[in-house]
Amino acid sequence: MNEVDDREPADAAAALRIIQAQQADTAARIGPRVGWFFLIWGAVWLVNGLLYFLAPGPVATWGAVAAVVAGVASSATLGARSGRGIAGGSQRQGLLYGLTWPAVMLGLGVLVGGMAGPLGLTGAQLGVLIPALFAFVAGALYAVSGAVWTYVANFVTGLWIMAVGIASVFVGLPGNALVLGVGVGGALLAVGVWELRR
Repeated sequence: MNEVDDREPADAAAALRIIQAQQADTAARIGPRVGWFFLIWGAVWLVNGLLYFLAPGPVATWGAVAAVVAGVASSATLGARSGRGIAGGSQRQGLLYGLTWPAVMLGLGVLVGGMAGPLGLTGAQLGVLIPALFAFVAGALYAVSGAVWTYVANFVTGLWIMAVGIASVFVGLPGNALVLGVGVGGALLAVGVWELRR
């Protein structure tokens, strides 16, 4: 600890300045890393959209699986590194938020898979419905996290992703993949670049 840290604050205003300086230091160390999450998932959405638009079928499916696995691995690594030096409620909050994403997305996949047979949905219908649902749910998660943490970029990005998910349904195959890839992926990449520059 340096000399300033060893001294007790002279008054409440001085204590507040110390707290704000420490919060600013933490934000400076952690904040820019948020941009990398946007870039990772923007790239995943863009790659998947282009694959399903240009080469629908097994190539796109395996490519999408590889992109998602790479995204999950990158996010987990980045999340673990971002959490260093954070303890208490903030650490738990970050961990629970990070775990919410895979839980929700896996649950959505199982739900849609379970509904497909009983509802008698065709391959074409599923090809439009499933990606739109994933986009809509991802957008909702972004928007809710933005509302909870008063993080306007997340909130606005979430609303945009939800709107793109809805719009993709009206485009049909294979254009919906391009709409989602460019609309969702492009938005996430733009926000990621903005975060890193800021």
